[in-house]
Amino acid sequence: MAPTDLPPGAGDPEALLATNQDVDHTVDLTGLGAVEALARVEAELADAARSGAGRIWFRFARAVPGGGETLFQPVGRLLRAAIADGRLVRAMPAADGGWIARVRHEP
Repeated sequence: MAPTDLPPGAGDPEALLATNQDVDHTVDLTGLGAVEALARVEAELADAARSGAGRIWFRFARAVPGGGETLFQPVGRLLRAAIADGRLVRAMPAADGGWIARVRHEP
């Protein structure tokens, strides 16, 4: 693809970020422990498959120095497994904390 064939905003990182933050549903995991948060993520993925939600933002606070472990790694591992088993198309870190996941829907 030649540079002139790129979609509008493709060369603009701010436009790409705005596109990636456009979600159908936000799940706030703030304040939850890892076990409870992972159960909630699994439930939301199952619900999204039924409801047709395309992108879900699993939101939680960003890491702070001395703040201990966040949900970033455990949720990321669960989402990676969901990609491997075909439930998700992709998952990416959200700029404002958490993960944005794109749900796979069969035609």
